Amino acid sequence: MSGLSSRLGAIVSALPLAPGMRVLEIGGAPGAAAKAVARRIGEGHILVIDRSARGIALTRQNASAEIEAGTLSVRHVAVEEFRLLPGEAPFDLAFAVRVGALDGRHPRAGQVALRRIADALRPGGRLFIDGGDPLRELDLPPRSGPHVL
Repeated sequence: MSGLSSRLGAIVSALPLAPGMRVLEIGGAPGAAAKAVARRIGEGHILVIDRSARGIALTRQNASAEIEAGTLSVRHVAVEEFRLLPGEAPFDLAFAVRVGALDGRHPRAGQVALRRIADALRPGGRLFIDGGDPLRELDLPPRSGPHVL
């Protein structure tokens, strides 16, 4: 996959993606993985969220063609504060690479983050993080109710 490190390429290749999917990338700046995902999901959509304003600006710059085409969007928000916007469709799959709230480095933030992710995914949606071979799937808590909190 052009523009990706071999590690990130392996992670994107391992994701169970299909055309038309809605994907949430957590901590996705500067957008290299998101661009590769956008190519694999065709008419689907990937939303990149990141707590870093600079990271979001870099993603906007690096993925301008995908943003203009409507297959990729960005949002400046920490995963612990992420919520679907009113009327926003839930996601089929979420993934994160080197996100402290999900890899055990920040367990309290991780509990909140897992709830936010579960609420943003459709029933049966899945969450993958790095640290496996090359991915591992995390169990999500039950959704807390309607898609929009």
